[in-house]
Order: sequence, then structure tokens, then C-alpha cells
Amino acid sequence: NERLGERLPPSLKFRLKCAGNDALHTLGRLRQGARAREHQATDTRLGARVKYRSSGPFVLVVDDSLPRPDRDAGSARMVAILEALAEWSRPLFVYLSKHEWPEYERPLWDAGVETARAVNLRWLMRERSFYAAVLSRPETAEAVIGEVRRADPRIKIVFDMVDAHFVRFGREHELTGDAEAARKAERFRKIETRVARRSDLVWCASDADAESLSREVPGVPLEVVPTIHRLRDRGQPFEERSGLLFLGNFRHRPNADAVHFFVREIFPAVRAAVPEAMLSVVGDEAPPDIRAHESESVKILGYVPDLGPLFAGSRLMVAPLRFGAGIKGKIGEALAHGLPVVTTGVGAEGMGFTHGEEALVADDPREFAQAVVRAYTDAALWQRLSDKGHAHVRRRFTPEVVGRVVNESLRSLGGEAERPHAARGTKRQV
Repeated sequence: NERLGERLPPSLKFRLKCAGNDALHTLGRLRQGARAREHQATDTRLGARVKYRSSGPFVLVVDDSLPRPDRDAGSARMVAILEALAEWSRPLFVYLSKHEWPEYERPLWDAGVETARAVNLRWLMRERSFYAAVLSRPETAEAVIGEVRRADPRIKIVFDMVDAHFVRFGREHELTGDAEAARKAERFRKIETRVARRSDLVWCASDADAESLSREVPGVPLEVVPTIHRLRDRGQPFEERSGLLFLGNFRHRPNADAVHFFVREIFPAVRAAVPEAMLSVVGDEAPPDIRAHESESVKILGYVPDLGPLFAGSRLMVAPLRFGAGIKGKIGEALAHGLPVVTTGVGAEGMGFTHGEEALVADDPREFAQAVVRAYTDAALWQRLSDKGHAHVRRRFTPEVVGRVVNESLRSLGGEAERPHAARGTKRQV
């Protein structure tokens, strides 16, 4: 029960969640002496060898669940952050969820990242001296920050907001008048400001999020760590492409609203001007009201494991987001493939776009439809958007660029050289 859960102290919720999800599973692992999936070549239970980094400080990273980068932008960002940390440190990723997905865990091991369940966090904090802890998402951060601070008062704590939840829900309330969104906005404002005050550094996904948080908590050190995108093959030329693409996980409420907004208020005008235009909607866990939009011109594809052909063959990405926060991973990923984007002011937030150069930006439904028609039918405009959008990702959002921000911001906290790099109480990697 969500409301009952909100009344419980975060530390108690954390312990209850660990106990309920992991008690029997973890008991068996503890009996085997397997408190974490370590970098140990002789551990045949792993089924694959994990790359071992023999030097560098331990860095703890805690999130709600294992990242699944093919399903949501936040997961893709987390994987890129972990890979960046593995360049100089020994990251240990701890997740609270009961779900295990070996197919998502093995790539982390191959990248030099250890993984462990949250029930083992206290033991791990006793056994190792961590240089820093990155606590991702507000509820996860509030649940574990006390445990981490008690275990090691010297540890440097980074609160990774992912996006400013209080901003996102506040915007939803302003747009829809939904009372539940207003309640969540206030709840997350309290959580996020409380955790920010207890942290040594806050990672925000956009400049706008950083400005919103700094107004709430003046003086808290902030760093912008946006979504991270590898440059991809740019796919087919303009004349060989067709169709519009929308991408978004439907557990994220702004995505469902964006599809309704586009299909009901924008797409009819697009079809009137370009009758052959088709819309493909891709996203995990599409609810019935989204599937109800299925028609001859609208295809609800659900989860698509390989998005490469869609990025390569679609003519435009549409991202008509009306509320949200942070940086929108779907937009960065489209540009990384050379796929031009038409979006709103909310969608463009934090991307540093110039309208008409890296993307087209419009909030009014009529103007949005006109922008889609222009980019869909004007080959020269399409090519300019493709070229400049791709170059924009190269300058600002690649793993090399953002990974440098991740690593330098952690190192700037100081004290790395003073912290022991070996496990406490033992030199053996258990």
C-alpha cells in the first residue's frame, strides 16, 4: 500500500523490503559464502568470468533495480556511469529489487562492475572501505543514506537524482490539475531536498533540474550528468526512409500523455498534409488506453528488443512531451543515430538545442504538426537536422564527454588518496 509505505521511516522500509524480497534467497547464498558476485575467476557459479580490476578505490552505487538499458533511458544512463567508474575504480552495484536478470548482470561483470543484493549492504560496508557512494533516485537514496553514513561517516555521498521528481510531478499537476500529482510533487520535494542536504554532491540530469533544486536547497554542490549516448550508424538516406517514431517506457507517465496528445491533437493535421505518414509507438508495458490508438496509421509495437532498424528506417522521431524533468534519453538516442527530432520545450530542456538547427521545437499542436510536415517533406531541412543533431551528441553526450564529468566530479570530492583501497580486515577477495 503506497500511502502506508509513505508513513514508514525510510530505513525501516529499506529493511522490510530487503527482508521480504531476499530472506530465503539470501540465506542460501550466505551459507555458501556468496554475499556478493565478486571478481573471482574460480567462482563457477557465475557462468562467466568477471573482469577484475586490481587497483583503484571501491565505489558503491545503489539503485532500485538492475539496469535494463534496452528498456529505459535511466537504465542506459546508469550502465554508462558504471562503465565510466570502472575506468579508474572498483564499482560495486547494489540493487534493492528482488528481480534478477542474469542477461543484464553479465555485461556489468564483463565491464568490471560487481553486483550484490541490498540485503548484503551492511556486511559489505563492514568489509570494505568505500571512497564514495552514489545513491540513485530519491526513494532509494533516502532509504539507504542513513545506513551508509552510520557504516562509514567519512564516505563521500553523491545523490543521483536521475530527474527532479518534484519538478516532474509539479508540472503534471499544473497541466492536468491532478490532485495525486500535486501530493507526489510535495512528497518528492521533501525527500529530494532532505537527501540533497545530507549529501556531499548532487548529480542532476539537466541545468533546469539543477536550477530548481538550488532554489530549494541553496549552496548544495551540484553537477549536471545528463543521459549518455554512443554515436551510431546513421542509417538510410532521407528518400529511403518513412514513418514517424515515438519511443518511451509507459511506466513513465509523461510518455503516455505524450502519445495521447500526439494522436488526438497533432497527428490528424499531419495526416491531412502527408496522408502516407505512419506512426510507430515503441515502449514497454503499453497500457490498454495506449493500445486503443492502434489503427491503419498507428502501430503500437510494445517492447522492441532491437531498435536499430527503426532508427535507421524512420524519417522522424516525435517527442511531444508536455511535462517531465531531466533530459529525455529518447531524444539523445535518436540524434545519436542521425534521426531528426521534433519535440516540445519540455522535451528539448537541457539539450542545448537551437530551434531549426539540432531539432525543431514547438508546443502548440498546430505548430508542432507544421514542424513535423516540414521536416518530413523537406530533404534539405531533414539533412541539416540530421547532421547537426548527430554532431551535437558528439560534443555533449558521448560516454567520453559525460564519463569525464562523472569521474572528475567524484575525484573532486577529495580524500581518494587517503582512503585504503583493500577490503577491511582481509586481503583476500571473497
